[in-house]
Amino acid sequence: MPLSKIVLENYRCFRERQEIELAPVTVVLGKNNSGKSVLARAPLVIATGFDTTSTAPLDLDRLGPDIVDDFRELFHDHLTGRPIKIGLTVAGISPFALEAEVQYVDSINSAVVSSLDLMSPQFKAMLVSSRLVGAGRHETPDIDGISVTPLPQIRRGEELEYEIRRAWKPPVVQRVGFRGLVPDLTAVRGLQDVGNLDLSPGPIRYLSPYRERIARHHRLPLGAPALLGVQGEGMSGILADDSKRAGGVLVKRVNELLASIVPDWRVAEIPAGPLWSTVLTRRGSEVQVNLADAGTGLAQVLPILVQCALDELRGEPERAPLQIVEEPEMHLHPAAHAELADIYLKTALATKTQFLVETHSETLLLRLRRRIAEADNEFTADMVKVYVVEQRDGASVVRHVDIDELGNLDDSWPDGYFSQDYHEVRALTTAQMERLDNAS
Repeated sequence: MPLSKIVLENYRCFRERQEIELAPVTVVLGKNNSGKSVLARAPLVIATGFDTTSTAPLDLDRLGPDIVDDFRELFHDHLTGRPIKIGLTVAGISPFALEAEVQYVDSINSAVVSSLDLMSPQFKAMLVSSRLVGAGRHETPDIDGISVTPLPQIRRGEELEYEIRRAWKPPVVQRVGFRGLVPDLTAVRGLQDVGNLDLSPGPIRYLSPYRERIARHHRLPLGAPALLGVQGEGMSGILADDSKRAGGVLVKRVNELLASIVPDWRVAEIPAGPLWSTVLTRRGSEVQVNLADAGTGLAQVLPILVQCALDELRGEPERAPLQIVEEPEMHLHPAAHAELADIYLKTALATKTQFLVETHSETLLLRLRRRIAEADNEFTADMVKVYVVEQRDGASVVRHVDIDELGNLDDSWPDGYFSQDYHEVRALTTAQMERLDNAS
């Protein structure tokens, strides 16, 4: 489980510090416009500060305008006078913890890393922002305590000077260049032994609640497609490639997963002249229904099943991915919500893939709790974490709701949440009784 924790402060709708620990299956709940999507997408945004050649703290161009339009949107209430604090803890084969403050500088219309703490077993050190050093200037104001002290005016291309502290070596003060959130440690005197330190959160994937419209026909990819895509747009190409070149192993596994959602229906890829078509077949019938003519629910759920099947067939990777899924229950019958919960648990157990699921589904949460309570499976309470996002005094806060080994939610569960069905049934019963009384 590589990504075990994220930290947010002054980030979008979250004004105060929020710490979110991730489990194999992490569920984010909340009312509309509470900040659920901001939380769910936060690891995707933070990940742009790693494995990049950009000198910006976050390489937002990698995400496109659908996630964020402007860097200043990341600041709470778009007020850039106070820095953003973002952080993450990575477990696994190359563990590390990083927390950074990111300050927007109006004079360069850009952002800089204004403070950074970085710890790992190989590199037990702290990087603390010391001062900004510009060309031709040897001394500038100290920017420690950046949250209360304005940044000095700097120009594009100027670097941060950092103090590097190690427990067993004297501190080093040196100018350090950055690529994203990560300083170039290989250029620091006396730190060449950490040049191979792997500072990466691992693969982070995102599937939005909206799917690309299924095409009636599509081309066979020239090579094996690597990614499913944010809207599932790579699904048909992946299935066609598997059917043509890999003997349909993936399609078979997808159909095994699909059987729990829509029994008796199967998906297939068939040639259509020079093109291919994704079709559905039903047991006992030779009729083939083009997926473009099927209900929206199947188009919604199939990309999820394809990604889970891909992870299973690829085996346990060196760095397990985090799969972010928003509203997987959209256009699905409530019974399918429960089956999706089972698929997430089984896939996480089999492949070490983590799931961060933003949902409105009570049924999905109930199935997770039920599986934890059952004694005849391998699913334990530590496999699931539940967070509720709420609005308080103009800002969002994240509340962790603990689940015990019997599947019970602790007292931090909000009163009245998911109580609409109960209230509606009670109101219906009252209305029925009043009508019967009036009739009599």
